[in-house]
Amino acid sequence: MKRYLEIEITTRCPIKCPACPRTYQTDWDTGYLDKKLVFKTFDDDYYNTIRLCGCYGDCLYHPDFVEIARHASTITNKNIGFETNGSYRRPEFWQELSEIEWKQKHEFIFSIDGLEDTNHIYRKNSDWESIMYGVNTLAGAKSKPKLSWQMLVFPYNQHQVETAKALSKKLGFDNFSASKSLRKYKSKWFENDDERRLIDWNFS
Repeated sequence: MKRYLEIEITTRCPIKCPACPRTYQTDWDTGYLDKKLVFKTFDDDYYNTIRLCGCYGDCLYHPDFVEIARHASTITNKNIGFETNGSYRRPEFWQELSEIEWKQKHEFIFSIDGLEDTNHIYRKNSDWESIMYGVNTLAGAKSKPKLSWQMLVFPYNQHQVETAKALSKKLGFDNFSASKSLRKYKSKWFENDDERRLIDWNFS
């Protein structure tokens, strides 16, 4: 039986996506889970798939993420995934992650919505250079984890899907997926109508 668990280990994130509550609710930051609780969750035999994803935060910004990643790498009987936007972590952070003995059951899912000229439109404040540094470092690791590129398709980047897919192969990603963002948006989430028109398929 498949038992799947998603957990959010922190509400911290440097990105300001218009549809994320933490962007327009300034008191959203509630900290992070204690690393011992995360370790215990990894060790629990009940779950065979665990994904560290963020509804409001990004797991890479947990202050103990490298320790959490090292512990995850010792778990070989279940799939463990880390979902991230990939921005602003320092080179030494990625270097530490690249030195871990990863297995193909361990996956980094990079949420990258387009190419260098478009990714920042929805993922405001994202940094292409640091994202690519992280991707290249993990792709070149001696024990490479599974790498996946997850792209949200908006009106402004729909023409880039095939180019992004080709780039993902060149960079060493194992998987590429693209899907439309069909979330219902509110006007208050955007600075103006022009910005909303770029992102909201149902706004004209």
